[in-house]
Amino acid sequence: MPSATIDSHGVLGVAAAGTVLDTLLARADSVKQTPSIEPALEKSAFDDLRRLLSDALGSDLSAEEPADAKKIQRFAVIETAVRDKFKSLIATTPIESPAFVQVWNLLDILSFLSDNELCDPALLFWLVEELLDSQTIAGCRKVFDFLESRRERITAKHFKQKQLVILRTCNELLRRLSRALDPAFCGRVFIFMFQSFPLGDKSSVNLRGEYHVENVTTFDQEVAVVEADGEKMDVDTDAKPQKDKPLDPDALYPIFWSLQESFNQPKKLFDPAHFAAFKSGLEATMATFRSIRPEQPSRAKEKQDRPSEEMPSLKRKRDDVDDELASGFNPKYLTSRDLFKLEISDLAFRRNILVQALIIMEFLLSLSPKAKEKLATVKAPNKSVTYSDQQLSEEDTKWVTDMNNAIVDYLKQGVEGPYFNRMVETVLARDKNWVRWKIENCPSIELPTLSPETFVEARAAATKLATTKRPRATPTGQLSLDFLGDEDENSAMEKLKDPERYSLPELSHLKRGIADDEFEIEMPNSDESKASAIEGKASKTWKALRIASKSKLVVFDKIDDDDKIDIIFEDKPDQETEVREDGEDGDLVFPEDRRAVVIVDSTSTDSKSELVKDLIAQHSRVFTKVAVHVTRKPQEGEVNGKDYHFVDVQAFNMMRDGDQFLEFSDEGDNVHGTNRKVVEGIMDNDRVPVMEMDSDGAQQVKDNGFDARFILVKAAEAVADTKSQDLFASTVTNLESLKAAIFGTEAEPTTAAAGDGDVPMADEAAS
Repeated sequence: MPSATIDSHGVLGVAAAGTVLDTLLARADSVKQTPSIEPALEKSAFDDLRRLLSDALGSDLSAEEPADAKKIQRFAVIETAVRDKFKSLIATTPIESPAFVQVWNLLDILSFLSDNELCDPALLFWLVEELLDSQTIAGCRKVFDFLESRRERITAKHFKQKQLVILRTCNELLRRLSRALDPAFCGRVFIFMFQSFPLGDKSSVNLRGEYHVENVTTFDQEVAVVEADGEKMDVDTDAKPQKDKPLDPDALYPIFWSLQESFNQPKKLFDPAHFAAFKSGLEATMATFRSIRPEQPSRAKEKQDRPSEEMPSLKRKRDDVDDELASGFNPKYLTSRDLFKLEISDLAFRRNILVQALIIMEFLLSLSPKAKEKLATVKAPNKSVTYSDQQLSEEDTKWVTDMNNAIVDYLKQGVEGPYFNRMVETVLARDKNWVRWKIENCPSIELPTLSPETFVEARAAATKLATTKRPRATPTGQLSLDFLGDEDENSAMEKLKDPERYSLPELSHLKRGIADDEFEIEMPNSDESKASAIEGKASKTWKALRIASKSKLVVFDKIDDDDKIDIIFEDKPDQETEVREDGEDGDLVFPEDRRAVVIVDSTSTDSKSELVKDLIAQHSRVFTKVAVHVTRKPQEGEVNGKDYHFVDVQAFNMMRDGDQFLEFSDEGDNVHGTNRKVVEGIMDNDRVPVMEMDSDGAQQVKDNGFDARFILVKAAEAVADTKSQDLFASTVTNLESLKAAIFGTEAEPTTAAAGDGDVPMADEAAS
């Protein structure tokens, strides 16, 4: 409500305030030459607002003025003058007219008055609310363009006095908008609220867990009649559909639309009879959806008919996809029986229904015993949304999990299936976090204040990093040139031509120098000599590595510590280094296909790890194992960055939500993720990445569009799995067949050791 109401305009202050507004609007016209929303008026052009109003109203408007009756009266006077000007503008100027820029200028001036506490802070939004009520939907879009462009400015100060009217204005606008015809505009309104209100605000949180039960889907309840052999027969709608058997559209119609009752009121699933009907209905729906032939890209035939050089790129930009999603027509369900067959043939319609089903699956999984155990740690849960008296049985939990996986597999189908499914998974994952926050009664999500000790330590570290270091008199790796100024030209030129200045030193010479520096570091004569020895060792080590890189680069992989580079001084490499993956001429042998290799073991994790270990041991300069990111603590002997990348849960979740993982699993004890940047970094270093994972992880890698080779490891006597043939390009049984699959060669027969007889390996025996 307005702060006060003036019964009569015979108040002298209203006329004076109106004169000030006319002056400010005239100044705005001279400052802003364009008849559009942008650019916004600058506050610097109106820094005399307090003086102008003080002169007009005949009062001292000091910043320290108390909130008394005079202040409230002044707010009412200014508000009345502003409303008079506002109504005259919108009554005589259409929003499409260039002259409507005066309204935008008036709202900008009001934001300056509000920030200086010269008017009611909510006055701007009261006028915006009236402006929205007076405009069509097209006009409301322009008004909202203004709000979005000024959001940071108009919400920066006095937000508590503005938040209720902002919430009311946005909700009233959302009631006018059609979710089917204006989904993009509705999204803009929601985003504006999300960006305006703080993250921990509870104004829109459904703490009582209420459902929109009034949104009832009506459909034809009459029994369909199907002709068979010239006779008519009634279809029994109560008959239980057969699992995995597609139904006729007329038979599926009542079963399909009855699912909306469960989607609308999930608590009805607590009734066993209703839950049983829901399961059979969803199974029948999925069976029918699977039987529908998938839609093919419309440009598939064009690709066959047109030459490759004339074909445009089929890779779609993310902006194009967003535009299509925003402008797509999303009608409310049309439940006519005559339209049902056409509806279920539409991929967008099927996806819409299955997303609803995924939401219900998440709701049901929150009632599983495992989910209940996680909630046991909450001290005072919100009982309205925990449903503590309900728990899913093991059998029902398995059904929900299997159905959830089946829906996800179906959503991944099609050209944009993986992208659509990933988008849905991201939304549902974040929604689970919000539900957990609501269960915990919305605790504060603000970070705690840093302790003084932590602040002092961080400031000292930052100061140390920002301190400018004094440059060295002689930079590392350079020889002194002081002799050039101390002697005559001929002598100086001879010393400058000394071969020791430009020829590379021998590694043996640097080795002795490093040994001397190490001795001095361990037993220094003084602090100055120790510091000089440390600097000298670093310089000699750097020189030795530079020289050794030309002839002994292969042994650099065995340097784990920068202070221990003894291996580059050895004349002959050790026995392990002599394991050659080279050709006869000593050159490295890389596979022709240098894509990343994904190895999946169908027998046991140990055998897969041993195969990968042996492969890398024999070809250490060609292959590199990809270390996955895990959230657990390192065990004894594990090295961070080599065996695994150990990160905390928060960092792991940020990488997961940022789509940095090619595959991941964040449930149970095996929380891990394969980082895309790690794999690409190995490939940038001219190595072939080797990844170990299960079949689900390999499917994620493929769904994410990463180009790799998938190899299945199985026992020689195992029966081929037809389901996995589409994923795996090769199936191997031992190291030799693995190498043959990777290098593209025939596997050579491998025999046992001498004395045991020529016994063929398992794969040769099987063949």
